[in-house]
Amino acid sequence: MPVDVIVLAAAAVVAVIALTAAVVTVRSARQSARDRAAVAELLKRAEEERDLTPAPFEAHTFAPQGVTSADLVLDARPLAELSPAHVVDGKVIVVPTQQQLVATVLSRPTTRLAVWATGLAYALRAESRDRIAALMRREFTRRRRERQRAARRAARAPLPTVPRSAIPRAIAEADR
Repeated sequence: MPVDVIVLAAAAVVAVIALTAAVVTVRSARQSARDRAAVAELLKRAEEERDLTPAPFEAHTFAPQGVTSADLVLDARPLAELSPAHVVDGKVIVVPTQQQLVATVLSRPTTRLAVWATGLAYALRAESRDRIAALMRREFTRRRRERQRAARRAARAPLPTVPRSAIPRAIAEADR
């Protein structure tokens, strides 16, 4: 393959990678701007709703309405064994599962780009290139041997002879 074609292909690959990185960066910037605006909105709403007078301390403030402190039993189990949802200051808090955390982290564009870049860097290492080249050489050599064996078998095999009676009458008459 000519060198100019290889250089052109490499330039095209680099251009595609740069374009992909630019798209991911723009999407990430837009997402972070949306996130910042949402956080600012939540903080503003929280400041407006916040009551600055401290509430009197009661032992059962975290319990649902209608439950008295006599009904409460201290639970010494670890947090993982407790219910995934609990009420704190009148708000329901749900602890995400490990699968939800992993799915959230791995679905981020920057994480996907990092995984892709790591795989590309691994593929471009000298060890990987050498291993792939050796595998390709072995495969080409194996196929060449198969073709040579098939050619030798074909050369040794006697030519098939078909009796004239097996040839249809129309073909036999056309041969005359």
